[in-house]
Amino acid sequence: MTPEEKYELFEKHCSQELSINEKARLTKLLQDDDVLKEELKMYQEAHSHLDRRFNSEKEQATLKKNLESIGSQFFSKQENNEKTKKEVNQEIKEKSKVIKMPSWVYAVAASVAIIIGAYFFNQNDPVYHDYADIPKLSIVERGGQEESIKNAEKAFNSKNYVVAEKYLSALLSNDKNNSEYQFYYAVSLLEQNKHIEATQAFKMLHQGKSVYKHKALWFEALNQLKQKRYDQCSKLLKKLPKEAEDYNNAQKLLKKLN
Repeated sequence: MTPEEKYELFEKHCSQELSINEKARLTKLLQDDDVLKEELKMYQEAHSHLDRRFNSEKEQATLKKNLESIGSQFFSKQENNEKTKKEVNQEIKEKSKVIKMPSWVYAVAASVAIIIGAYFFNQNDPVYHDYADIPKLSIVERGGQEESIKNAEKAFNSKNYVVAEKYLSALLSNDKNNSEYQFYYAVSLLEQNKHIEATQAFKMLHQGKSVYKHKALWFEALNQLKQKRYDQCSKLLKKLPKEAEDYNNAQKLLKKLN
């Protein structure tokens, strides 16, 4: 669905002009799309605001009343004026019309509201992708596993984390204590939003003594951030020692969270 089609549906929904088929289509689209629901909510708010601003019945009534009063005074004081009362009232009627905003104005206003809202939301709450600097996978080849290693590297570095998980899992089945495999396996899980499994993998690494000990703690904190579990994220960040590679980034994130 193009943006134009989406906003046309939104506009018809707000104006109660949806056909039966359009209503069914919009209902189906909204069922499993939280982002679309939020966009529609913001569109409705923008639509409502513009309606109040430009199409308020109270404003129309007040304006018409004031113009009628001015017109009556003008007519009574200007008996010899070329205009008749009928002409004055016609002029008042024309002036009292409130300009109707075309539907595209609502679409533009809603689009701007969505963009601005998303911008300020991101400014207030830190997000995972602002801090997740995922290192490339480059494994030192070992005899008998060259093909699996190459496949794991290719999948992970191309961000095909579903496939990467598969190959890294296979590598771990033959070398379960390999901390490098464990770390990148955990990141593959995290990138797929398999949060519980990722936590288990990162915890195992952090409790060990490998070079990925601190890296695992940092990424587990990011795992919590991705779930918007800010308190838990802060607790983990405070455990990161100064010698950790990601210590400075952890401090910056802590400031954002506090």
